[in-house]
Amino acid sequence: MKIIRLVSLSSSPDIDIHPDSALILPGRPLFMPEWGEGWVASLHPSVRIGRLGKNIARKFASRYYDGVSLSLRVTLRECAGLEGVLSGMDSSLVNGAWLPAAHAQDGATVQVSVSDVPVFESVSEPIAPTVDEVIANVSEYMTLKMGDVIMLPPIAEPVDLKEGSRISALLDGETVVDLRIV
Repeated sequence: MKIIRLVSLSSSPDIDIHPDSALILPGRPLFMPEWGEGWVASLHPSVRIGRLGKNIARKFASRYYDGVSLSLRVTLRECAGLEGVLSGMDSSLVNGAWLPAAHAQDGATVQVSVSDVPVFESVSEPIAPTVDEVIANVSEYMTLKMGDVIMLPPIAEPVDLKEGSRISALLDGETVVDLRIV
C-alpha cells in the first residue's frame, strides 16, 4: 500500500510518498514525538484506490477510487531541512473512516474541532474533477493498487497539537477522524 500526498496541484505531480508505517491504526492515540517543538496537524481530503491501474485516462479515473475521507498529517510548523524525515516518520498520519466515493461528487461540509472547540468549518467544492485529474497524472508514473491512498493538498490552516487534546473531523456530518493526543 502506498500513501501518496500531493504537495501541490499542477499538471506534473508534485508528490511525496509516505510508508504504511506512518499510519496510526484506528482507535489508537497519537503519541507526541519527543523531539522537536511546534507540532501541528494538517487536514487533507483523501481518496482510497479500489482497483489496479496504470496510465489511467482521466475519463475513467472515477472508476478507480471507492472511498473518500479526511486525513491528518502530523508535522512541524517550521520543518526546514526535515521534510523528507517527516514524510517517513512512523505514526504521523491518520486516515479517517471511509465514506462512499459519491461524497466526492458533491460539495462537502467539513468541520474540525479540538477538544470540542470548533476551529474550522467550510463547505468545499466537489473534489471529483480534481481527483480524476490527479489519478490520471499520478498513474503515468506508478501503478495504483487497491488500498493505495491519495491525499490532496491541505484544506485548512494546520491545527496546533497539544498533549491531552482530542481532534475531531466531520465530513457531511459524519465523524471520520477522532484522534486523542497523549
